[in-house]
Amino acid sequence: MSAPSRAQVHVTRAVVAWYLETHRGGGDDTGLPAMFMDPERVGAFAITREDFARGEPAALFRLLVACAMFQRRQDQQILRILRGMPTREAAEIGSASRLLELADTSPCSFAKSTADLREQCDLSKDERGRGCCSAAPRIPCHLKRHTVAMKRYGHFGKVPTSIALALKEQGAETLDALYRSVLQTHRTRLARAIALETALCKAWRVHQKIACMFLSIVSNPDLSSSPPWSAGVDWTYFVVIDSNVDLFLTSIGYTGTKTYDARREFVCDLSRGISLRAFDRTLRDYNPRLVQQAVYLFMSSANRRSATNDCMHRAPAPCKECPAALSTRCHVTTDRS
Repeated sequence: MSAPSRAQVHVTRAVVAWYLETHRGGGDDTGLPAMFMDPERVGAFAITREDFARGEPAALFRLLVACAMFQRRQDQQILRILRGMPTREAAEIGSASRLLELADTSPCSFAKSTADLREQCDLSKDERGRGCCSAAPRIPCHLKRHTVAMKRYGHFGKVPTSIALALKEQGAETLDALYRSVLQTHRTRLARAIALETALCKAWRVHQKIACMFLSIVSNPDLSSSPPWSAGVDWTYFVVIDSNVDLFLTSIGYTGTKTYDARREFVCDLSRGISLRAFDRTLRDYNPRLVQQAVYLFMSSANRRSATNDCMHRAPAPCKECPAALSTRCHVTTDRS
């Protein structure tokens, strides 16, 4: 893969400058730790700053399940689902111990392992939106309740239980136990980062994007002041590649392969050409996750519309001063509804 050109780095630096000036640290900086500590944004899935800083296992599990919701739908829609989750289901879905208990006592044999959830359980929704399946249609299992409460695909109700089972099957019933095990069994910071990503991806529909979203939240020192997992892990490895990042890469002429690792590597290479400390002396000079956050938010029309401090709400005046590197890629001033 070829290195980023000077022009590609120039455009990315302009987006980073825009983000740091207008959005970083604000209430609408979507997908960062502060969002998951705000009940007004994520409802019953909110965790406290104290639990987060301690790496409290129950809080981190709830955070991971909330992160897993953010796939293939606009962030603002997912936030509405999280806020509207019924109390009983939210408590179950966000608790590893409760999910393991439900799986263990379930009358359905297909709810007891990640392999069975993946290969045997055909959880779905019927025409009335109720949880159903053909493998065990008469059994009122917790997965059928969860898939209704989560308001996603018919099979999405398997995700929380699968995460809990995946941890247990790897000998770590809590996320804290997984973290400590990885630190002990892998020698380098990068190897540990890769091992953590791989471990989380063993759960149903937890892929690299979701794993990196969670892992960057709990480890990146520029996303919060007290990430519990920053020690001993190469947190620069955790970069979230989503559809908005893809839009940006296309706009600057990215010609590499579409694999997650290739796109992550390119974002990291772009970030090496951008000194973050030149913008803010409190930042680490190299932080690809922060560069990726800038790119993601700039390209996300839905999130920018909901952000009251976004420059789109002051158009057209700011647009007249906007650098060409930004104005030619800005969707919100021409795509408002």
